[in-house]
Amino acid sequence: MVTLAESATELVDSIVQMPGEFAEVAAHDPVNYVLIAFGALFVAAASAVFGYLSLGAFFSLFTGASSPPPEAR
Repeated sequence: MVTLAESATELVDSIVQMPGEFAEVAAHDPVNYVLIAFGALFVAAASAVFGYLSLGAFFSLFTGASSPPPEAR
């Protein structure tokens, strides 16, 4: 059975080793480098958009300005 501390240690070790692994894979072929770069770009862009929307939703909780409800017809 693996303890929580061992799992955390393995997670941190794998995070530290990942840049080296990606660099090794990217060094095999220039196409691999381009694919890894575009993948990182897509993930960063999606994270930035989601972060922007999340922060906007969070700060809108504390502002008093809100739009009135639509009129019933």
